[in-house]
Amino acid sequence: MNDSLVRIGFCAAAAFNIAGMLVFTRLFTNEVLFATDPGLFSQQGCILVIIWGLAYLAQAASWRAAPWISAVFAVEKVFFAGSWLLWMSREAHRLPEISAADPLAGAFYGLYGVGDGLFAGFFAWAFIKARAKK
Repeated sequence: MNDSLVRIGFCAAAAFNIAGMLVFTRLFTNEVLFATDPGLFSQQGCILVIIWGLAYLAQAASWRAAPWISAVFAVEKVFFAGSWLLWMSREAHRLPEISAADPLAGAFYGLYGVGDGLFAGFFAWAFIKARAKK
């Protein structure tokens, strides 16, 4: 895969975090989303997700120069994907109730971990690819 496609992957991860949070939180007004898992997705937690997205964007052009940053991004995404799996194992039965209260919150909690898992793999691959060139 050429470098420009990898840069696009970093930008896609940034969009996933930034646009995803802005849409699913309805510009930080979605109280159902915040209340469903306040330990991870309070308003402040959602702002931090956006900041991670900005970090992905900042790294897009220089991902080869600092491969360990991609490894950190992979660990961060594994954390979120793992948190989602744990949440789903305990709370998946609540998804219809959450969706009834707010369809965006229901969709968010039903899906976010899948994207985080995919981007964990992408960042791990970017790390391996960048290290191979060193």
